[in-house]
Amino acid sequence: MTYFLSITMISSSFAQQVQFGIRTGINNNHKEKLDLSVYEIYIHTFPPIYSIADNIFNPLDISFETALGVVSDKTNNSVLFSLGPTLKMIHYENIVSVSIGLKPSLITNHIFNDFDLGGTFNFKSSAALTTSLIKNINFGYRFEHISNAGLYEKNPGINFHFVDIVYVL
Repeated sequence: MTYFLSITMISSSFAQQVQFGIRTGINNNHKEKLDLSVYEIYIHTFPPIYSIADNIFNPLDISFETALGVVSDKTNNSVLFSLGPTLKMIHYENIVSVSIGLKPSLITNHIFNDFDLGGTFNFKSSAALTTSLIKNINFGYRFEHISNAGLYEKNPGINFHFVDIVYVL
C-alpha cells in the first residue's frame, strides 16, 4: 500500500508542474529580407525524478520542453520539432521568471526564399521573461536563436521574437 501511495504522490506532484502553451514569433533578420513567422504549441514539464529528488533539482530549477510548430514564409511551410532542457534563472513569487534553454530541433524544410539554415538538424537557444497576472495563465516574451552550430557548411542562424501564452495546471 505504501508503494501505491508513493506513486500517487509523484503523479500528483508531477501533474501540478505541467504547463501547456502556444506562442507565435517573427524573425528579425532584416539584412536577409526574410519574412518568417513561427507558430508553436508546447508542453513544459519537470522530469518525474524531480518529485523524488527535488532537493537536488530545486536549486537549479531544471525542466523540459517539447514543442511542435510551423515555420512559414509567403511560399513555404516547414514543421519544426524541438525537445530539451530549460533552466529557470530567476523566479520571484510565481509572478515573474527568467529562463534560458537549449533544445535540439528538427526542421522539415531548411530553405526559405534562398535563405538556407544549412540542414534539418539545428539547435534552438532561448531566453524568456514570463509573468503571471492571472491565476494559471502566464504571458511572456521569448528571444530565440536557431542555428546548426557548424554541423553543416552553411550556418547563418536566425533570430525570432515570440509572444507566449501559457496555461499552468
